[in-house]
Order: sequence, then C-alpha cells, then structure tokens
Amino acid sequence: MAASQDARPTLAQATSTRVGSPSNQTDHKDVTPESIREAFRETHQGFSSDELILQDKLRDAFLQELGIAPKQESQFDEQRAALRALLQLRKRGDLDVPTTQRSSESSASINAAIPTAEIAIRTVLDRHDAMIDDVLCDPRMRTELQQEAERLSKNISAETVRRAVLRLRKSRRLRPELVLRVADWDRTVTTHPVNQLHLESLPNTPGVYLFRDSTGYLYIGEAVRLRDRIGDHLRGSHNAGLSKVLSDSEANPVTLELHAFPNDSPAKKITVRRAYESELIRSRHPRFNLQP
Repeated sequence: MAASQDARPTLAQATSTRVGSPSNQTDHKDVTPESIREAFRETHQGFSSDELILQDKLRDAFLQELGIAPKQESQFDEQRAALRALLQLRKRGDLDVPTTQRSSESSASINAAIPTAEIAIRTVLDRHDAMIDDVLCDPRMRTELQQEAERLSKNISAETVRRAVLRLRKSRRLRPELVLRVADWDRTVTTHPVNQLHLESLPNTPGVYLFRDSTGYLYIGEAVRLRDRIGDHLRGSHNAGLSKVLSDSEANPVTLELHAFPNDSPAKKITVRRAYESELIRSRHPRFNLQP
C-alpha cells in the first residue's frame, strides 16, 4: 500500500496516552475519560462532538485544553487518540454533556459538496485502508482529504467537505467494498491530474483505473498493463462519453485514480481484476459505465 496501516487505538489505549513534552508544554494532562469529558464541556460552546471534530476552532480549543498543540507534528498521534476517545465516549453514551447549538451551514451547501467529498474520502480510505473516523481525527489524513477535494473543486471549504463526508456516512452511502477490504495484495492508490499527466511515470502493472471530475466518477476500467491502457484512452477512448470529457478536460479538470498491484499479485488474473472493477462500479456509479 501507499502508506502503512494505522493501528486503531481502543478507548483504553487512547485514554491512557500522556500528552505534552517538557520542552514545549508546562501544563501536562493525562488523557482519561474524565479529562476528555471536562475538556469537551469547557470548549464545545454548545455544539455536538461531531461538530467539534469538524470545526477547526472548536477542535483546536479542545486539544489545547488537554495540553496538545494542534499544529505540532510530534503530537499528531496524541491528537488523533484524544479525538477518537471523544467519539468513543459519545458512542458509548458516556459523554453526558448537553448540546444546544447546531451548525449554521445550509443543507444546500453541504449537498452541493457531496460529489467532491465522496470521491475525496473514498480515495483516502482506499489509500490507508482506514475508517471515516480515522480520517476525521488524524490531522495527516484530514489534510489529504482536503487535498483530494481541491483536486476537483478548488477553494472548497474544508469544513464543508467534512460535513458532507459525515452526511454520506450517516446516509450509509460509504459502505466499504468487500473486495477492497479482503484483497489488498500490496495495492497502491495514486491520483493524477489528467491535464498534467506524464504517461511514462505511470506503473505498467495490473490494476484498476478511475476517471473522475467535479461531478463524480466518469469511468472505471481494469487493465493488465495500466500505463498502456491509459495511453489508449488519452489517444481516443473507445467510450464516446469519456472521450468527449477527456478532450475538454481543461474546462472541467479530470483526475485519474490508479489502484495498481504488483505483477506477481492475484490481480494479474483478469477474473480477479474484473471482480474488483465490478465492485467499484456498483458502489460508485460512474456515469459512462454499464452497471454490473
């Protein structure tokens, strides 16, 4: 994979983390269920724990209350553990702090961001074999989420993207594909703007490819040699709808997402690649594919 899997801490592990370091913190706190609850009580301003995860100001205040520096890379693991512990307390019904405020962002604004947010979150989930809470709580993956969103919609609000992701999760539109979860085989997920694509830099190994733009997924296919297949599409795709979009990709930028496997993996078999491809088509509904 492109990145190693993150170990997901249990509540006991997450809440036993010691935060801060003598060189940059003067008020260290042990992160316990009670300290998490108290920090939330002091900083949530009436909003829910989900909103605290989504809003930068609330999240930063919560972390600082625990003695965690939000922007300090050496404390990113403590940040993730504290935020995960907060969500676990809420899910267990142990947070016990009333909420009275709701986000003022319009439902229309969030819905408009959903196509971009769905592509961005799926890309990060695939890359790290992660869960949605991991992405929202880990500052590194949260940054990747925004980077992927901005590939499709420049200057899109980070908080709007996160709210759209949360809405997708609650509507159960982000169920993990079975094939992706049980058959990794050293899969590497990368993304490439089509209008800046250098074919020679692409792997020529087995895999699946996805074309997408700001409206959603366009086309999903499989190939025994990815580089050669992408070259065929760029010279004139057999799919008329995709060919038209690719020829006008300056006006509406298209991104290529590759799921590449080693040459000696089971993905060298066409039946395996087609099963993987079909699973992606079924869940992501690309515009120019026939649904399996």
